[in-house]
Amino acid sequence: MDIQDEQKLAKAGDLREAENYGESSKEYTESLISLIDKQDYQALIHSLGGQSLIYKILARKTNDQIYKNLALAFAKEAVNILEQRQEQVDPHAQSIALSSYADALLMDNKPAEALPYFEKALSVSPAEDPEKGRLKSHVGDVKYRLGDKQTGLGMLNEGLSMIRAGDMNAYHIRVWETGAMNALAKIYAAEKESEKAKSLAHESLNIATEHNLSIRKREAEEILQKLSENRTDFSI
Repeated sequence: MDIQDEQKLAKAGDLREAENYGESSKEYTESLISLIDKQDYQALIHSLGGQSLIYKILARKTNDQIYKNLALAFAKEAVNILEQRQEQVDPHAQSIALSSYADALLMDNKPAEALPYFEKALSVSPAEDPEKGRLKSHVGDVKYRLGDKQTGLGMLNEGLSMIRAGDMNAYHIRVWETGAMNALAKIYAAEKESEKAKSLAHESLNIATEHNLSIRKREAEEILQKLSENRTDFSI
């Protein structure tokens, strides 16, 4: 990936995190066209995964099946590239392709289908503990949903600890941390441990507010609102 493509992908990601989804999608689309022309399959996976995440976020906000379908389509194409061009894709990009598709499947309420992709993403990842912790927390969350509650809860807590081994001043570490905390809060709510759930959600909200994590802030607010109404029908 040349520096121009790298900068375009970074800009697209920043726009997405700022919830400027139209401009973010435009940047990702321009990068896709450039990277397809260059046959840079490894960078294409990064671009497809980022585009999928836009539609996953919008699907969560609106519950519109069209956004879910788009999230799945972009992530599935990343997996297709991995399967067809594996020798041209390093382990980190392999992990991104697998976890992006797993995330899209989970968003579409298909946890059983998502689990093996999350597990493979974790197994091939060459990343350091914080990023592996993010993946481990996803595996734990899905295992809990599928009924392996003790293992799932243990993996989620272990994943959160691994994330916190990173630089706590880094934006992405705080995004991963609050994501795991929100998942844990939902589990404690489901287990009728409302005080634990509220405590975690409040802590997550404070972190998200302090570090300007607008998407995580909205998630934590949703959890707290539903807890105040004795509801556990959280979005995925």
